[in-house]
Amino acid sequence: MRVGLAIPPVGLPIDLCLDVVHQAEERRFDSLWMGEAWGTETCTMVSALLARSQRIPIGTSIISIYLRPPTLAAMQAATLDLIAPGRVRIGLGVSTRNVNALHGVPWDHPVSRTREYVSILRQGLTGKRVTVAPEGKFYRPQGFQLGMPAPAHMPPIYLAAVNPQMLQLAGEIADGVILAWLPARQVPDSLAEIARGAARVGRSLSDIDVGCYIHTMITNERAQALSQLRRILVSYCQANTYIQGFRHFGYGDILDEVHLRWKAGDRSGAEAAIPESMVEELYVLGTAEECRAHIGRFMQAGVQMPLVASLPSSRTTGEDLYALLEAFGQ
Repeated sequence: MRVGLAIPPVGLPIDLCLDVVHQAEERRFDSLWMGEAWGTETCTMVSALLARSQRIPIGTSIISIYLRPPTLAAMQAATLDLIAPGRVRIGLGVSTRNVNALHGVPWDHPVSRTREYVSILRQGLTGKRVTVAPEGKFYRPQGFQLGMPAPAHMPPIYLAAVNPQMLQLAGEIADGVILAWLPARQVPDSLAEIARGAARVGRSLSDIDVGCYIHTMITNERAQALSQLRRILVSYCQANTYIQGFRHFGYGDILDEVHLRWKAGDRSGAEAAIPESMVEELYVLGTAEECRAHIGRFMQAGVQMPLVASLPSSRTTGEDLYALLEAFGQ
């Protein structure tokens, strides 16, 4: 059973993060992943955790392709591999228009931009001079070549994907995919999209490592947990990347009501418009046994590597991470 552990990018103390990595190694977690939004910068944290660990692969989940050019991503990936050869996983994604706005960066052409980005990143990681395809229109590196030894083995590249076009692109060009914010019942449809993209280039679904980011909360305080989870979920309901996915998953009427109340300035009403059933499908919560059973349903649906993640909230504590270590360690 492969289970990864994800640490949220909310500035948790470094001593805590290091202890979590050491325990994840001891408890035989498959891998550890660090996120990024507008808090902790993922490559800096990953480098620190790689330097202070021995065996566990550590990945970025995810690097936003809008916040750094692919040549810089190649430099960062090669540097991480220098610190811990063979243990680096590169997770890429397009984040959301809302997050880009915080950084003052436009959000455009997510699929075609990602295709071009991955091509340049892979070229850069070979150590050879990067050449740009004639059809490329987003990045124009001129004579870039790594000024350091290239990794002996190409770090695997994972694409974060929610919607059909990005899922298909992952099937075409990625080593792995990181699903997110979907119910277990939706996994087979997502896998079908990945397989469709893979088939276009002579690959199959078995060629792609299927991970899934699953926010998980070990708790006996159900009512309090539901309230906290609604507070987080209502913000994701405003994010363009997830709005499309949520509608596809059957939450369209719920979103309409949430948006109506949100635009009226009624955040509490918007949270209340999210039914318990939606929270229970998009999060995993409850006792350790209940959470393991729910994660099991994702795996039965076809997820090969669930990434159990503590909540992306300033309220997340070490106790939350230790509970995940205890519940999912082997």
